[in-house]
Amino acid sequence: MRTRSSVLFLAAAALPLTALAPAQAAVVIDCAGGAVTVAESLEVVTVTGICTTVTITATNSTVTLPAATALTVTGSNLKITSGAVAGDINLGGSNNTLAGASAKTARLTGSNISAEFTGDVDLALLTSDDSSLTADEVMKTTIKGSNDSVVARLGAALVIRGSNNLVRFTKLAEAKVIGSNNSLTVKKAQTKVVVRGANNLVRVHNRL
Repeated sequence: MRTRSSVLFLAAAALPLTALAPAQAAVVIDCAGGAVTVAESLEVVTVTGICTTVTITATNSTVTLPAATALTVTGSNLKITSGAVAGDINLGGSNNTLAGASAKTARLTGSNISAEFTGDVDLALLTSDDSSLTADEVMKTTIKGSNDSVVARLGAALVIRGSNNLVRFTKLAEAKVIGSNNSLTVKKAQTKVVVRGANNLVRVHNRL
């Protein structure tokens, strides 16, 4: 005769097993005054100390780092928070977001990259597609990709060579639009504008 306990055991054994997603762990990496590489994937990583060059090759991670000399990203599906970067930021890979303080140079070379700075960027270069850059001030901006967007309060010089890009400045000294199907809006002050491409929409407050 089958007992009650054996019946319960068989019923439980028949239930399908559900695989649990691995939980993100916390990882701390100390720069110790030098360069570091963040290669840990599926992690929550905090970089500490005085950093020179920080390289992120991981995927599907959240990375927080302090001020650094340079930052290079080649991984994908990353959420990055950074202090001020004295030198170059190179954002490659795909589907990455960066919330930073400031940078001397910001290069967006991957696809679907988002970079947002609370401070200034001296030089912004977008060769990526479907990417965006936001900053308080961008001195020089060059866009060679497509379907990119740049939004800033102040700018000195802008060159658009790609297509289907959206650019908005509050004040911009000069702009050259060489690509096609781009949109440029400048809300205030005077702007020297040269347009050579086709089907570009340029709206400036006072065109020189």
